[in-house]
Amino acid sequence: MNSEQIKKPIPRYRFIKVGDQVPNQQELENNIFYVGDSNHTLQNISDTLQVGYSSAINFQQAISYLKELHRENIRFNAIFIDLPFDKAGLRQFQKNIASSFYSSLPLIYLSTNLSDKEKDELTDSCLVDDIVHPTRDIFTIRERIAFLTRIKSSLSKGRGSVTVEHEFATYQGAGSVVKRVFDIVVSSVAIVLVSPLFLLIAILIKLDSAGPILYNSYRAGRGYKIFKFYKFRTMKVGADRMVTSLSHMNQYQGKEAPVFFKVNNDPRVTRIGAFLRNTSLDELPQLFNVLTGDMSMVGNRPLPLYEASALTTNEWAERFVAPAGITGLWQVRKRGQADMSVEERISLDIDYAKRYNMMMDLKIILQTPKVLIQDSNV
Repeated sequence: MNSEQIKKPIPRYRFIKVGDQVPNQQELENNIFYVGDSNHTLQNISDTLQVGYSSAINFQQAISYLKELHRENIRFNAIFIDLPFDKAGLRQFQKNIASSFYSSLPLIYLSTNLSDKEKDELTDSCLVDDIVHPTRDIFTIRERIAFLTRIKSSLSKGRGSVTVEHEFATYQGAGSVVKRVFDIVVSSVAIVLVSPLFLLIAILIKLDSAGPILYNSYRAGRGYKIFKFYKFRTMKVGADRMVTSLSHMNQYQGKEAPVFFKVNNDPRVTRIGAFLRNTSLDELPQLFNVLTGDMSMVGNRPLPLYEASALTTNEWAERFVAPAGITGLWQVRKRGQADMSVEERISLDIDYAKRYNMMMDLKIILQTPKVLIQDSNV
């Protein structure tokens, strides 16, 4: 054993159950596995998820420990990696995980030690299921794990990016090529034409409130594929952390179907944000999502992970057959109507997913201008 391995006296593996000094075997099955050497980060995640944990300080040690834990039939909710970028080491670790007892576990990389270039390379490599920031994204980690677990458990193969696109009878052939060409041409032209408006909105946002100009978050699109979604920021910084405290104001509250989150006169929205939302100008940055292929001009709205995680049953999953879109059937039929039920919104998404084609897309685009401006603040 070299000096690097014994420098930090971290136990081989350990379990700490919140509020319980000596947990029994049944309780130990609710844990996370952490690969890294930041005790602070590990404890923060453990406390947030209210679970115990097991840890290793590098990939080699993690592979060895997981084999032992497998023999002891110890289960985990997810595997977190908190190491400097090492593509070869990660590839070997992922290969071992994919062929083991833990192949269906969400593999999540913490972005603490990653540059933007390394994040892009990690995303392109499809070696992990998600990349999260240990403090900024801490409040969505539980939802991310639940979502990824449901998706991975439904896959016949646990390797590669988390997507079930191949399980659906998706729209194929010349129509899909025409749709993609249309998206590229329209989004490219639109970006050039509205670039002065981009600059004006950016200035107004900075003058109105502190924080970044753009808001980005991970969303689930076609086939549950997860991608980074862009909008102009319309809310105060930290708005995502206020969801729970505003749950009593949710217009979908009390519905039996899976819950969307939408608040009338949302107190998190800034002054310029209210204007941008009511005029749909906050959606303009999604033209770049269309250009890169994550979205289409017309489709079903990509959902936050905590919403998508509730829509993985056969009853609801069909809405993910369609591509994610800037506008769609739901927008032209029911946008801004507070009396719309969850079932009605999802049924419109499913209807589009079953019938969409270029003629239908063109009709939706022609109907979109009349619904861009709405009176209600929802």
